[in-house]
Formats: sequence, structure tokens, C-alpha cells
Amino acid sequence: MNYLKKGLGLVLMASMLIGNTGCAVFLAAGAGAGMGIGAAEYIRGELKQAYAAPMEKAWQASLAAAEELKMRTTEKSIDNLDQNRVIKGKTDEGRDFQIALEATSKEVTTVKVRIGVFGDEAYSKRIQELIAKNLKK
Repeated sequence: MNYLKKGLGLVLMASMLIGNTGCAVFLAAGAGAGMGIGAAEYIRGELKQAYAAPMEKAWQASLAAAEELKMRTTEKSIDNLDQNRVIKGKTDEGRDFQIALEATSKEVTTVKVRIGVFGDEAYSKRIQELIAKNLKK
């Protein structure tokens, strides 16, 4: 019986944490342009971050970040519905890069950065930091 009480307590605590996390993300979304929504995720060589910014503003901030880091852009593409945009090219060290943007809503854009085939977390973070900085301008 004691195990049952402990189990219910853990379930209750977990549900409270999940509920609170959802509220924190919701509040961050309204905090202003350029603010990252939630934590960045580095998965399988790609660093993903959502921003409280419309697509066009995130696009310009991403292009400016690439330029500031002296990255040579070889391709810029926009899909027909303007929900997805991609910047491809080479870093100043000659490695391939890709910055992919996805409009999650009119005011939220997710930016995914990949450096090379396997990724480079530190370099990807630099790019995301510059994007965030440029969104605040």
C-alpha cells in the first residue's frame, strides 16, 4: 500500500512539472520579438530553437548572422507557401552549413542549424546567438 502512495505522489509531481513547463513556454512566447521560446535542442547534429518572431524577421536575422560570421551563402530557397526557408553554403573554414527556418505560426519561427555532416554544437550555438541578437535590433 505504501508503494501505491509513493507511485501516486510521483505521478502527481510529474504532472505538475509538465503543466508548469507548458505555462512557462506560453508566457515566453509573449515576451517579445527575438526571444527564444523554450530551450534549444541539439539532436543528431542539428541545433533547433524557436523564436517569438515572424518568418521575414527571422529570415533577415539569419542572413545577417551568416554574413557576420563570414559564411559564404550558395543557396537561398523559399517554398511556395512561405512556410519554410533554407540558407545553404560554406563556413569561413570551408564546411557545409544549412540554416532551415519553419513558420510555426505568424509570430513564431523555428530555426534549425547544421554544420557539416555530423554537426558542430559550439558553432551552431554561435549562429543561434547571433540570430537572437539580430532579432532584438
